[in-house]
Amino acid sequence: MIRNSISLQNQNSNDSDVLGVFEAVNSEFFQSLRSSQQTSSPFLVSSGGTTSRAAADKHWVLDLRKNYQNISFDLKKKHVEIEAGVTMGKLCSFLEKHKRSFPIGLSGNTGMGYILTGGISPLSRSKGLAIDQLIEIKGFWGNGKEFHLLRPNTKNELTNEWKALCGAAIFLGIITQVKLKTQPLRPLLSWTANLSFSQLSECINQAESWPNSLSLQWIFGDDIFAHAIGEIKNTGDESVLIKLLEKLPFSRNRIINKFNNIKSLPNLNFGNNNNYSNSNHSEVLGLLGPAWQEKNQQVLKILKELINKRPNKSCYIASQQLGGLTHLNDLDTSFIHRDAIWKPWINGAWEANNPAKRKRTLEWMTECWNNLEFICPGVHLAQIHPHLEWHKKELSSAFEDWLPNLEELKAIHDPRNIMPPLK
Repeated sequence: MIRNSISLQNQNSNDSDVLGVFEAVNSEFFQSLRSSQQTSSPFLVSSGGTTSRAAADKHWVLDLRKNYQNISFDLKKKHVEIEAGVTMGKLCSFLEKHKRSFPIGLSGNTGMGYILTGGISPLSRSKGLAIDQLIEIKGFWGNGKEFHLLRPNTKNELTNEWKALCGAAIFLGIITQVKLKTQPLRPLLSWTANLSFSQLSECINQAESWPNSLSLQWIFGDDIFAHAIGEIKNTGDESVLIKLLEKLPFSRNRIINKFNNIKSLPNLNFGNNNNYSNSNHSEVLGLLGPAWQEKNQQVLKILKELINKRPNKSCYIASQQLGGLTHLNDLDTSFIHRDAIWKPWINGAWEANNPAKRKRTLEWMTECWNNLEFICPGVHLAQIHPHLEWHKKELSSAFEDWLPNLEELKAIHDPRNIMPPLK
């Protein structure tokens, strides 16, 4: 079915003049794509609608949010099966009824794209990435052929197709359903506070020596707001985590609370991002890199200079603590930066329909990237930017030596390039 209107959370996408919107993956869908005169334009998939490429001008859009909402739970194996229109918040609420959890990210509004692009969570340090929880993947390659792949048991059974779908699926096909591992539902400790510049430096320094059950997130704009999150496995663990949290410095508004699940945690934006307008357009670029250690002060000085140069108050730089996942790399995936400790991301925003301000913001984002690349050489493609001049660079930084293999798979499974480009 083709619709002429679409309502998405990301304002860039919501304001797009799309060719048409499909709500199901079927023969009509692939036939329409084959007969489209816009063969050079890939179609875009929306499962949560939170990214700037959930829709775009003169692109077909496949909106999975209406017809792909099923969730089922295996009581014996504790696995959950979800269709592609299920948001991470809905998944979290469903699992809570079974006293289980899944490592969702900082927002419950994201959809299947969160999982397929890697899925970095405040709990990733101990639970692994969202793609590490994948057991089965169902969908259609870009050439229209249906597939159903099972998680390999050993590296000898690992296929390039499985590795590619775990972190690069958005370039190769449409995922309609996945089966996931779940974890026991445990309470979470939450520490939030406004920080000074020097206090942020001390928080980062302390966080780099924390146990894997605790992670730090922060956002830097007009002010600096930080959020530490820890999982409580037992009573003894709670006291250890509280002692670590109480060592953290703070300027004002420090709060330590306990929450039942990750969906209930305070929003990282609350402490800083009050200037954001729903009429704004924005882009987000996620970087990946090692611990800052003795470069802590140098990096923060650079960040401060970049924040002072930002084009407007809706622009900011934030970061999640990933903490290194080499101990969880039981099978290869397309998320190659397993040793990354931090994921800083650059949020650039501008007034909608203002090309001059858009250009200035994108220049600022590029300057941020260039200045931070020495400490954050990797990229996390939670959002992709084939419409921007840095797309080739972000692909190279995200996949490195694995990129030629992905290009070969794309030539096989998406020969007409109807999915987003890998070049």
